Amino acid sequence: MKKKKGSAAAGIVLFVLCAALCAGVRLVFHACGQTEEGKWMGCHWAEQAVFAVGISLTAAALMLLIVKNSDVKRGLAIAMIPQAAVTAFIPNTLIKLCMKTDMRCHAVTKPAVIILSIMIAVCALICAVMNRESDRK
Repeated sequence: MKKKKGSAAAGIVLFVLCAALCAGVRLVFHACGQTEEGKWMGCHWAEQAVFAVGISLTAAALMLLIVKNSDVKRGLAIAMIPQAAVTAFIPNTLIKLCMKTDMRCHAVTKPAVIILSIMIAVCALICAVMNRESDRK
């Protein structure tokens, strides 16, 4: 029974991290705004991409909480690991940020996205291992 509680707790933490990525990229550590000419910089599109992948991660984490089958849970958790890794590479690797490194997108958005993405990947790995261990008992 302890393994199930631990697995559920890890799933809840994973869901909270994924939701924090979605909400954070929009509200707390958002990228730069529009230019004076009304154009969007590249960092805006990086923010949009992180938000889109964050929604997918949040949906997978929610399914992880709802589904009862441990094999399905393990598969969902394993699928979340590369998604989180790709999310970490979006700002400035896949989508270039502003040219100036002292801009908000470099100073706030990029580190926050990388840290949260790594935390999501590690938590998903823990969920996958916990669901594997619960099958052995």
